[in-house]
Amino acid sequence: MKVKVFEGDTLIGEATIFALDPPMCVAMAKFEPTFGYYAARHANVIAGDYVGDRTDILRIEMWDGTPMKSEAISIQDFSEINERQLDLIGIYEPSFDELFNDHPSFKQYWRPQ
Repeated sequence: MKVKVFEGDTLIGEATIFALDPPMCVAMAKFEPTFGYYAARHANVIAGDYVGDRTDILRIEMWDGTPMKSEAISIQDFSEINERQLDLIGIYEPSFDELFNDHPSFKQYWRPQ
């Protein structure tokens, strides 16, 4: 699943979800910044150092424009090695179950075989 990350109406990046933590309703994604992204303003972690919570200025949309809400949005920026990650923590709207019911990690956790 792909999502878009905004500050206000400015697209600051896109991200592709690659992993889930189902009991915590957390999704982790590879973050690809756009020209509107500034690590000092948007990232929570820069080169391994925590610099502050940015949840209050960021918002997430799914690829179709539907808003996604979570308790926290965290960008970890390791630009020196060209790696950036987006964590969506405590996803509640749409519900985590609704979003990821068919994801292999969700199935493995909630419906082990």
